[in-house]
Amino acid sequence: MTTFPFHIAIAGAGLGGLCLAQALKQRGIAFDVFEQDAAPDSRTQGYRIRIDRTGQAALANSLPPAQYQLFLQTCSRSQSAGQFLDPRLAPVAGRPSDTWSDTDADDDGDDGDRSAHRQTLRQILMLGIEDRVHFGQGVNDYREQDDGGVLLTLADGATRRTDALVGADGVNSAIRRLRLPHAAPADTGSACIYGKTPLDAGLDGRLTDGTSVVFGPDYAIVVDPMRFRFPAQAGALTPVADYLYWAVIGGRDALGQDSRDGAALLQRLGAMLEAGADGLRAIFNRADAASVSMLPVRSAPELAPWPASRVTLLGDAIHAMSPAGGVGANTALDDAARLARRLARAARDGDLPAALAAYETDMRARANAAVAASSQGARKLAGAQS
Repeated sequence: MTTFPFHIAIAGAGLGGLCLAQALKQRGIAFDVFEQDAAPDSRTQGYRIRIDRTGQAALANSLPPAQYQLFLQTCSRSQSAGQFLDPRLAPVAGRPSDTWSDTDADDDGDDGDRSAHRQTLRQILMLGIEDRVHFGQGVNDYREQDDGGVLLTLADGATRRTDALVGADGVNSAIRRLRLPHAAPADTGSACIYGKTPLDAGLDGRLTDGTSVVFGPDYAIVVDPMRFRFPAQAGALTPVADYLYWAVIGGRDALGQDSRDGAALLQRLGAMLEAGADGLRAIFNRADAASVSMLPVRSAPELAPWPASRVTLLGDAIHAMSPAGGVGANTALDDAARLARRLARAARDGDLPAALAAYETDMRARANAAVAASSQGARKLAGAQS
């Protein structure tokens, strides 16, 4: 039996890890978050992120009410439900993923997906727990102890003892490599190039009214105008200028090999477009090269049961999936909220190992369904032609 209050170590200060931290704070459970990055903004991690009903419920259950309202208030304001286009921006019959939902055009409504700026959401998830998040201190190794604890080895060689470790350290998870090396995600052969373009750049109006999905012969482009209205109480957050978010998804035959050179990626995208695609070409010609990144699309294998321990995982660390379904981050937030509820129950009944085992049983079922839905969404994007 565990002596309470117990302590949870979280490896990774991404959205899932921070959501778990907030939920633990709400429930009076001690925690620390260890992040290998030197600072919250030390690398590009994307811009627009869709938060669906599942993700919204997880945030509502994990954040103090005022912080959840701040999330709602800082989301982009939608102006239309979306459209499907060909490269010349003519309407086509698209094949959306079954997991997609219309964005709510009513700021005060509670239906539909919401578009958040990723770094803003991360800042909201940091509020009130700054002293428990340790940047530049990733978890490099761990060892389970005979007395039921877990001894962590941090990046600087220091050790910390905890009652349980949660790997929330992303698709390249060090915790997964140690805990479940057979569960590494596979390279799908596809990639995503994403970036942003200023909304005042004289862009084609057909792309700036609402979300668009453009279907090319061997690629798809998601375009979403991000317009913000930060409330007065958002003073702790970094203001964000409006921008046009875009993400190009396709096979490497179409997009080329991985590159970190934003300017070169923009040239590659411009050259990829067929004649007459001037509206799309303008997006890339006027894009902020420093914002452009390319990531391989990886997908987790079907997760089968494994022996439970005091080390578990959430989010991309265990169930990476194609961005085509739009459910990866939402599944991670759901993981965090559900795990926190299990841990709160353990705080009452004293059975921490049973709580972790029950979480993993539930997580595997949800993760397998989400990965399958994302793969289906990727197939629909690839096959949707005019």
